[in-house]
Amino acid sequence: MTQTKKIYWADKLGAISAFLCIIHCLAVPTFLAMGIGFLSNPIIAALFIIIAFISIYKTTKGNFTKGISVFLWVAFAGFLISILFEDRGEIFEYGTFIFSSSIILGHFYNMRYCLNS
Repeated sequence: MTQTKKIYWADKLGAISAFLCIIHCLAVPTFLAMGIGFLSNPIIAALFIIIAFISIYKTTKGNFTKGISVFLWVAFAGFLISILFEDRGEIFEYGTFIFSSSIILGHFYNMRYCLNS
């Protein structure tokens, strides 16, 4: 029972973090145009990567569903690659949105699975 609560907490953290990452990615160009540049700091991107890693690690540590575990780790790998290479091409910018959305969906699916178990 305790393990399920941990995973549920990690799922919430991961979904919220990925959602905030999407908002961050959408807001930064607007804020940069207004002269507000602190949001483009690489530390913020590193913070999103760290939070995503921790939440996915905690969620998949119990291996409740192997399929969702693989899905979350693939989404995280895509997210990490997209963030690292977003300056190299537009496709990587789109990748951050796609993989952040995938992380959100994966965490929501896992929460639903944990509640129904």
